[in-house]
Amino acid sequence: MKTNRLIFTALLVCAAASATPTPPQQCKDTPANRVITLEEAYDMTLASDQTIRIAYYEIRKANLLPWSALARLGPQLVGNASYTGNHSSNHNNIVDTPSTAGFVQTAIDTQFSGFTYTQPIFDPSVFPAYRYGKLSAKAARLQYLFTMRETLFGVAQAYYNVLKQQKLVDVNQQTVDLANEQLTPAQARFDAGAVARIDVLRARSTVEGARNTLIQSQGALDTARDTLSNILNLGGKTNFKLAEPPVESDPGAPFEDSLKNAYVCREDYLVSAIGVDQQIALRGEVVAEYGPKIVAQASTQWARTNGDSDTRNYAEAATLSVQMPFLTGGQREIDLITANQKISQARLNFEKTAKSVESDVKTAWINVQTGREALKALTAEVEAATQNYTDLQAQYQAGASTSLDAQTALRDLNNSRTSLTNQIYNYQIALRDLQRAEAAFQRDRLAKSKVH
Repeated sequence: MKTNRLIFTALLVCAAASATPTPPQQCKDTPANRVITLEEAYDMTLASDQTIRIAYYEIRKANLLPWSALARLGPQLVGNASYTGNHSSNHNNIVDTPSTAGFVQTAIDTQFSGFTYTQPIFDPSVFPAYRYGKLSAKAARLQYLFTMRETLFGVAQAYYNVLKQQKLVDVNQQTVDLANEQLTPAQARFDAGAVARIDVLRARSTVEGARNTLIQSQGALDTARDTLSNILNLGGKTNFKLAEPPVESDPGAPFEDSLKNAYVCREDYLVSAIGVDQQIALRGEVVAEYGPKIVAQASTQWARTNGDSDTRNYAEAATLSVQMPFLTGGQREIDLITANQKISQARLNFEKTAKSVESDVKTAWINVQTGREALKALTAEVEAATQNYTDLQAQYQAGASTSLDAQTALRDLNNSRTSLTNQIYNYQIALRDLQRAEAAFQRDRLAKSKVH
């Protein structure tokens, strides 16, 4: 609660730091310019984001793998037909027997057709292949949730970046107004001969520098709005307004608890663990490929031969066979060695993922701790800089201080207010980043979007 009050106090300090209030921006009241809340931005992303849809189709493809394994035991019916034409001629040129001289022609046409029905009865490779398919489907569902969470966090980052850039534009506009307020008395005192021309030049330089900073911040705001528009699939439209989200509270949980939650709930960590089981299943499939297979087969064939005599044949056959490979030229050993190496590699990837998760959680946790303390320090700095600028500006108008003092105080005020504005929104992102790192970010929304 203290942190929440601190954030609201900081916002009030930023708003009150300028003597000239900033007029509200004009916005047409059209559907395209409606106010978008952060919750609405999440829903818009879930409904239209391409990355999430791609992950969804990965689930659908993975769900077919168990059925593909079972299809190895499915019946197969193959039809075949062929036609063979054999035409030949023989020229007999025997002088002694003129009666037999001449041409002898023969034509034999053979037509063949039939069906072969095959029914696998036992295939040991089906069981590990089915297990691999089920594991792949589970991993795809977890990857889908991980993709959704990472995408929604990207929405939050882009959303807060727009809010931050808007606030920085306000801060820089207020700085321009204050710089102009300094230029007026400096010019008046110079005209009266009370100060040197350098006071006017310093004041004008400060005004132009403030204007340049304002222009840069307006460009950054346009870029941030375009980025958010693309994320929300708004077709490049940036004429929208954003509502300020509720201030996120700091749970203050110790690092060990956050890390424990991450190891239990992080989908990428769980997918990495499943990867080891997948490789073990693939090794089992390699082993099973060299086991005995039992296959039943039935065939029906029709044959017809047209030539000197017309013959027709019809035959039926049924077989039950056991297939067992004994010698494979070393391929079995190569496959097994490769499978074992893939298992070792998957285990190393799992250990690597565990280290990555720990580093991710640690970084996010430290950012929250440092962000909280930095917010306190920057709030106090803005308060001091505001009072310092007010005092020096009054002293300069009374002739008790120099223009250099007033210009320095204005720059310090602008820098401190800019740093505080950045920290206010960065702290909100840091809190959500910690939730993302321990797989708690938007947990309820993701729970409603599970795909089976």
